[in-house]
Amino acid sequence: MKNGDEALTALKNSPFDISIANLSPPKKPGDILLAHTKRDYPNSLRFLIHEPGDTKSLQKGTGLAHRYLEKPITPERLVQSVDEVLRKQLRIRRKEVVQIISDTKELHINTRPMQELLMTADNPNCDINDLVPVISQHHTAVATILQVANTAFFGAGGRIETIAEAIQMLGMDFVRNLSISELAKKQLSLPPGLQEIANAVLKHSIDTSQCGLQMRKFDVSVKQVQTLSSLALLQDLGKLVLLKNKGDDYADIMGRSIENNRPCWRLEQALFGCDHAAIGAFLFAMWGLPENIIRAVAWHHEPLEFPSNEFSSISLLHLANCAAHIKNEMPFYFGDELNPEIVTTLGLPKDFIKELD
Repeated sequence: MKNGDEALTALKNSPFDISIANLSPPKKPGDILLAHTKRDYPNSLRFLIHEPGDTKSLQKGTGLAHRYLEKPITPERLVQSVDEVLRKQLRIRRKEVVQIISDTKELHINTRPMQELLMTADNPNCDINDLVPVISQHHTAVATILQVANTAFFGAGGRIETIAEAIQMLGMDFVRNLSISELAKKQLSLPPGLQEIANAVLKHSIDTSQCGLQMRKFDVSVKQVQTLSSLALLQDLGKLVLLKNKGDDYADIMGRSIENNRPCWRLEQALFGCDHAAIGAFLFAMWGLPENIIRAVAWHHEPLEFPSNEFSSISLLHLANCAAHIKNEMPFYFGDELNPEIVTTLGLPKDFIKELD
């Protein structure tokens, strides 16, 4: 297309499977084009091309694209990106996943508290002063955040007394994601027996987050471990959805995973046609969370689907998740199995988990 107007006209006449835009074509800007595509054809794959370091473009395109591609772009990189997004979409949009999410109305974005939290966090100009009043409305989230901030792991020694102090120490993404998990757990209103399991699931996610921070010992970048630490808090939200949707039947499946020494997600795939990772990833896509979170959560049990010789959010989440299971036994279900091929490929010591505190 020569300009944005032509692209918009073509889009009205016929849907496109893939839309690739930048923010400054002649006439209609690319963000308007992607917004129309997202609204009218939500299953279309959307890509936003931007200049290196162009934070303005990224802010304008927040939530509109499945993948942001920095120039220069080779044909090979474009094909790889399309392939990865397509495989992710096919995984999380299975009819079984959509049905379970549709039946769990407590977690739909139209619930006001969750909507407020997501809208605040989705604002690229959001700062501590914006986030504090939103989180402060939810006492269970406040209690959990302050409890985590004052654990011995972070070395605060009981000195963190306010949400603002917790955000300064833990980071905005960490506090945002922990609040989302706590609020989701509260909105699901599980009965006491299942609530105990849900608390253990969230505790495991926090343990995973802490194991993730320690990956700095293996020359993982600060930015990568910070990203890992925050997204780990969301990795098992799909388990809470299944607890609400399937109730005691899902609790029984967790017990069977212990009896058979098989991870829950394998039994979920066999019995439900999908697993909690795909369910959580679809929910995050529906909420408009960043693509990096959606992709990592969707594939962290099967990291070889995206083989790489470098650390990625998928491989790091797999490693931290398995480490947390090995270091802290989960009483309700069998922990995930560490993929030794990933350990070898990334050049980690075979017993790297022993080096984590």
